[in-house]
Amino acid sequence: MQNLRNPKWILVINTLPVVVLLSIFFGEFSIIESLLEEGNISLWKSFVWVLVALSSLSFIYALYLIIKKKQVSFFYSIAALCTYIPFIYLFGYFSNDIIPFSIPRWMLSGDLMIYVGTFLMPTLAYALFVLVTALTSNKKNHKAWKNFLAAIAIPILLYVFLQVIIPLWKSLEDDYDMHVILIVIIICTLIFLFFLIRGIYILSTKKSGVLKKYQYFWKIPVLILLPILGLLINNGQIFHPFGTNSAGIFGDFNHPLFYILAILNGMFICLPNLEKRNYRLLLIIGRSFTLAFTFYFFIVFLPFLPISVIALILIGTGFLLLTPLVVFIIHINELIKDIHFLKDYFSKKIIWAIVIGGFLILPISITLSYIQDRNTLHETLDYVYNPDYSKTYNIKRTSLKKTLNVVKNHKGDNRDFIFDGQQPYLSTYFNWLVLDNLTLSNKKINTIERIFFDEDKDHFWSRNSSNKNVAITDIATNSTFDTSQNAWKSWIDLEITNTSDSRFLEYTTTITLPEGAWISDYYLYVGDTKEMGILAEKKSAMWVFSNIRNENRDPGILYYLTGNKVAFKVFPFGEKEVRKTGIELLHKDPIQLTIDGHQVQLGEQQETFTNFENEHAVYISPQEKKNLKETQRTPYFHFITDISDKKDSANVAVRNQINTIIRKYPSIAENGKISYTNQYTHTEPLGQDWEERLKAQTFEGGFYVDRAIKSVLYNSYNTNDTSYPIIVVVTNDLQSAIFDTNFSDWKFTFPESDFFYSLGEDHELRHHSLITNPAISIQDSLPIVFNHKTLVYQDANNVTTYLKNDSLPTIILKKDLFEIPVEEIKNKDWASALTLQAAWKSQILHPEMADKEWLSLVKSSFKSNIMTPVTSYIVVENDAQKAILKKKQQQVLSGKKSLDLGEDTRRMSEPSIYIIAILLGGILWYRKKRQHKLTTYKKKEL
Repeated sequence: MQNLRNPKWILVINTLPVVVLLSIFFGEFSIIESLLEEGNISLWKSFVWVLVALSSLSFIYALYLIIKKKQVSFFYSIAALCTYIPFIYLFGYFSNDIIPFSIPRWMLSGDLMIYVGTFLMPTLAYALFVLVTALTSNKKNHKAWKNFLAAIAIPILLYVFLQVIIPLWKSLEDDYDMHVILIVIIICTLIFLFFLIRGIYILSTKKSGVLKKYQYFWKIPVLILLPILGLLINNGQIFHPFGTNSAGIFGDFNHPLFYILAILNGMFICLPNLEKRNYRLLLIIGRSFTLAFTFYFFIVFLPFLPISVIALILIGTGFLLLTPLVVFIIHINELIKDIHFLKDYFSKKIIWAIVIGGFLILPISITLSYIQDRNTLHETLDYVYNPDYSKTYNIKRTSLKKTLNVVKNHKGDNRDFIFDGQQPYLSTYFNWLVLDNLTLSNKKINTIERIFFDEDKDHFWSRNSSNKNVAITDIATNSTFDTSQNAWKSWIDLEITNTSDSRFLEYTTTITLPEGAWISDYYLYVGDTKEMGILAEKKSAMWVFSNIRNENRDPGILYYLTGNKVAFKVFPFGEKEVRKTGIELLHKDPIQLTIDGHQVQLGEQQETFTNFENEHAVYISPQEKKNLKETQRTPYFHFITDISDKKDSANVAVRNQINTIIRKYPSIAENGKISYTNQYTHTEPLGQDWEERLKAQTFEGGFYVDRAIKSVLYNSYNTNDTSYPIIVVVTNDLQSAIFDTNFSDWKFTFPESDFFYSLGEDHELRHHSLITNPAISIQDSLPIVFNHKTLVYQDANNVTTYLKNDSLPTIILKKDLFEIPVEEIKNKDWASALTLQAAWKSQILHPEMADKEWLSLVKSSFKSNIMTPVTSYIVVENDAQKAILKKKQQQVLSGKKSLDLGEDTRRMSEPSIYIIAILLGGILWYRKKRQHKLTTYKKKEL
């Protein structure tokens, strides 16, 4: 351990962590600064400047020692302990003023006290190690048992202090009592750790004597049995000290590798140091390999060292907190012995290459495993959410199952006691490398498991709830025709009233926009202030809205659901409160909107109107649509058969059902197609031998009918010929089929009809809507007809497009794949909005391009101030909410499109300061209990 006195360690253990801590401070402060008062800001600045000063002095001291080629002094340890301990202590004492309770915790990335303890504890541990080495000369014959005896005496004396002195303590001010108790505990803990570390150091460096002769009698229990016992207790397999959750209070260490490595690590350290070159070479490789395991648990439990003495007193298994420290010291000393021995045979460079290489094996293996998880997850997400409909996929189910289990473990949804079941630091690394610091929502995990493993999970159908007591009480409109772009700009001003005496109610409605109309601005009165809406990335805006709503504050939001449906929410409403809000629309033609049962007319009919087109899209007005010719394309059946897991028993019934329809509609079945669908979809012409091919299918996974229908629609649109598919889903259990939401976004690909059909065991076709609730059949007795007509549009290049036969405006996509010309996008420009709508339709057809083009669409939406399906208008209350919105938006835009911000706000998995508060709270409760007993006893005597 003498090498620890190299001043370069100060740069690694103090300077680097403090720089990281200061960057965290800056990030947190920049978010909440506007919510802090002058006194709070003054505290922030004081602690930051003190920390900068302390770290700068350490940095300058380290540079001085490096230049002078000197070792770290004993006095540095004393100075570090005497400055950083008060800093942490005072930071904890003023923590409620640094982060007042009025600050919403969802705005913070974690508890600052956690970060302070995590990044400054290495400095304190280093100071203790240096202190031990400086005061333990190799020239003297130090006795390990004396140091262990002194270490054991500390908890005993502290226990006596708590049992005898505190009950007799003459109570002064509560703060004074608390400070005295904490200072006594800190001093006792420092002395305890000093003697414990010193005893271990002396013991591990002994070259002769009784302890060396019988070293296995203490090494095996300390290095093998105690780590295994600690894992068993933490994982709830022995006792249940912190509840029944097997994830463990200190983290989820249930994986068998933790036990294997614990045993392997103990064995390598316990093996004798024989004077044989090849043997010691293999031994140093093994010890270097498991050093990463030892170091990991040392770092994990390092923040718990300040409460180790209290844990020994209050918790029977508290001594296990010290096991990683003990193992770490012994492991380092054994490695140093190996290095000194092998110096006679190998150069320093070779030896250190072996040590560093061995140490990196575990981290590199973990990294490669995580990269494999990332690749598997991304491939799966691409298949489900960003598929290439022209590509065949083959995702390894075994690898996917393992990856999903890892993702679920690292999500840490188990919140027993303090921690949430994650693996400290490893989960943070996993979330950064695999999930881009985002997450995979439970809804998406359940969907993937249903698709590939046919696991019966909850169905997450989105619902828009509204409160009948909150309604629109007044509507005003104002439309202005912009001659520069031949389009209307219309404001809809709303008064919304809570007619009840209830509080914290939400107004929710859905607005269906016609084609060619887009939202270009939004406002909401917050108190007497008119707050204009912020156009933000959709996931970020919804995350912020959800968290603000949980704080019962003042958000309002607009965002697309599916198709042209827009969700509109305002929250909260106090009793009898009236709130004012408004939405601006940009539209080409006069339109009529229905908002929560109220009809509004926007714009007036102009004398002449013609179609509008640019390089990417064509807008067909209702007037021009009247001049298009009708046509009737030839229908054909496209059967989608269920070959999911456990459905092979229905094979005969499926054949009979399809044959019934073929006999009933032979002309429509003549050119039919059939798709065999489980987690994948394989399509073939119906043909004469379809029954034999159905028998040969592999029945596995879930019935992913959503993908199958989209594939049919994509191929039909892409083919664009004189025939069109009539989709028939053949299954007896469409409720268990997997749908995303509905197919409103794909409406331009099925101009004939909004229906598809299901075919069940009664051999009858049932109507289902492609627009709303596709899994539920329409109960109205609608006739089965296949003679739908469409309108025909031909462009200048004689390319034919089939349009829905109605009087509504229509947008035609001229190119199904293109890049947005960002330089041509203008602010609140109707033509720019048309280009953005075309880009969105392009991404519907080619979601494989979404990760690239989605970012461009978001940025173009910002530039134009036009809300698109990937953006949202949101009103927030203050600058802090705007800052966190910007931060989350940057986080989302730098990650993968199909990942999420999460179901709710998360906490980091590293140790919480609250465990200290709980332990100290136990002491104070015990003290009050003793005082109460003493007072009662004295009264009885009197």
